[in-house]
Amino acid sequence: MKVPSRIEITPYPQGKRIAVTTSWDDGHTFDRRIVESFNKWGLKGTFNLNSRSLGRTGTPPPHGNRNHLDASEVAPLFKGHEVAIHTVSHPWLSRLDPTQIAYEVLEDRKALEDLVGYPVRGMAYPFGDYSPRVIEVLRGLGIVYCRTTANAVKCFPPEEPLAWAATTHQYATAPTVPERFEALVKNERYNGVFFIWGHGFEFHDRDDWDALERNFKPLSGNPDTWYCTNIELFDYEAARNRLVIAANRASAFNPSGITVTLKADGKLIDVPGGQTVSLAEAE
Repeated sequence: MKVPSRIEITPYPQGKRIAVTTSWDDGHTFDRRIVESFNKWGLKGTFNLNSRSLGRTGTPPPHGNRNHLDASEVAPLFKGHEVAIHTVSHPWLSRLDPTQIAYEVLEDRKALEDLVGYPVRGMAYPFGDYSPRVIEVLRGLGIVYCRTTANAVKCFPPEEPLAWAATTHQYATAPTVPERFEALVKNERYNGVFFIWGHGFEFHDRDDWDALERNFKPLSGNPDTWYCTNIELFDYEAARNRLVIAANRASAFNPSGITVTLKADGKLIDVPGGQTVSLAEAE
């Protein structure tokens, strides 16, 4: 029996080198155009919604003028993407007491879960506003991560998931979003997350919908890139950290429900959730 001399747990599925994820706030009708384009290009988004702002008429409103989405369109629109918390009413959370913070987050979470039919575990801070007290409250509410409005070159995994910085804003300049991504792709030694955040209304307010294609289509179609939602990124990281590799390097056990990819002496091997996979080869 021959066992691998080196086994690496890859940062992303299928041994991809880069992960691209995006985050969009407020739930305006502009999200429809983002989703339509992303579905065409193979990109994914996390959409942070304020449940009180959603319409409840059962009829999706017309596009534009900062109209909010109707609750009836949330599940079909964001299928394949992620719906996340942005609080009930978009307050400055650091100005609230713990009871009000918990209300804003939990009521939004429950309302969104009623719409999409799955546990909603991610969040973005309204106005990017938070404090140690806010984080302390969120830690007990089942929130996996909370995105801020800060940017960081190395954004993942964050030291504090409830104060998660992105890589850059949608209108980054000098270099632009596609220029930054191109530099990462060309750097064959780079492994990391490229995370863009923003708002659909920024394209509208600038009368610059061409920027959606200009800034995001160039990110698509790269064979060495994993296109994921925010929660998929955290879930894969949690799964890879739970993977058990036998001391004799002959097998690997995956106790999670997510397939994790190994690289055994350069060969990619998927370990499905709940399964043990042999890494040994007959001599």
